[in-house]
Amino acid sequence: MYNFCIKTPVADDLKYFLSMNKRLFGEECLSDLDSGFVFDEIINDDKGILLTVYLGNRMAGYAYVVEVYSMKRGHYAEVIDFYTSEYYRKHGADVYLLRAIEQWSSQTACHELVFSADDDIKKSLLEKLRYIKDDNSNVYWKKV
Repeated sequence: MYNFCIKTPVADDLKYFLSMNKRLFGEECLSDLDSGFVFDEIINDDKGILLTVYLGNRMAGYAYVVEVYSMKRGHYAEVIDFYTSEYYRKHGADVYLLRAIEQWSSQTACHELVFSADDDIKKSLLEKLRYIKDDNSNVYWKKV
């Protein structure tokens, strides 16, 4: 069993995100300069949180989650970005990170957590954790 931990990143953690995003997005990722601007905006966002999952000093994944208000759903949290390294995913980093998101969401008084699953890996995770799929889209949700 791996002993993952959740951290809220600070400016010095940008290097880990640049490395992970280059592996994840390849040529399609933002430049280092643009990534730095986006990273700075995200870590200073007062309506959202960037969470990272670590094993020791190695980042295993991250998620960016924001609070949203709508007339249809009320106050809810939406997962904007979610990624875990394949190696650590096999050992539960994705579940650990998603549970931390659920906990954060409930602490912010959000009633639901909404997650757009654009690939089979995320869909499988959400179905395993009993998220409900919207019939007309790839959106999953769960009361928190």
